[in-house]
Amino acid sequence: MTTALQLKDVAKSFGNTQIIRDVDLDIAHGELHAMIGPNGAGKSTLFNLISGKYHVSGGTISFYDSEITNKEPYEISRMGLGRSFQVTNIFPRMSVYENLRCGVLWSTGHRYSFWHLVNRQRDVNERTEEVLEMIGLTGRRDVPAGMLSYSDQRALEIGITIAGDPKMIMLDEPTAGMSHSETEQAVALIRKVSKGKTLVMVEHDMGVVFDLADKISVLVYGEIIASDAPQNIRNNAAVQEAYLGTEQH
Repeated sequence: MTTALQLKDVAKSFGNTQIIRDVDLDIAHGELHAMIGPNGAGKSTLFNLISGKYHVSGGTISFYDSEITNKEPYEISRMGLGRSFQVTNIFPRMSVYENLRCGVLWSTGHRYSFWHLVNRQRDVNERTEEVLEMIGLTGRRDVPAGMLSYSDQRALEIGITIAGDPKMIMLDEPTAGMSHSETEQAVALIRKVSKGKTLVMVEHDMGVVFDLADKISVLVYGEIIASDAPQNIRNNAAVQEAYLGTEQH
């Protein structure tokens, strides 16, 4: 089985404070993998190390057998890793279509140029239309992104994340702040866009986690205390004590 992502002894400190402590993790190609843990456990920090926003203090990170430790985010992105953020990250004054087209352009290596008209880039426009339909926003293509509802903005951000057709998608709390019905729509969208790809997500909604994930890793105080199938995680006494038990009350 192909390994999509491998972390070996990954550590991160800010000054004298150690946030991530010698994390080992293997994620297989095509796996839907969720990371859970209490607030302050280091989940977003780990995401930032993988995607290149932060440099590691120790250890190595490999992406499909290529080491990406401390590479720049754009380099990692162009190797096939797409990620979203906790806070919605869109261009509010640009239309939905223009937001998606920016994602496609950047991922395909196009640079800003006065000499090339983007409307004539057939491959870019075809991919933009494809993603627009995939995320269900075709009817709102010309609407400024800042005028969308919160759930549609999150859908747009997922669209931007997958614009470059990445091999692995990383979503940071994709359903945060959503109602029950919005969450159901988001889960359906995530399932659709991650088909045939590797998915890694940080999520607090346990219903979403146990519905989507093939495997769950539990991060507590910067250490992974368990990494297993959902049912085994649910029945793990250490996990219940550290996290799940507090969620059930």
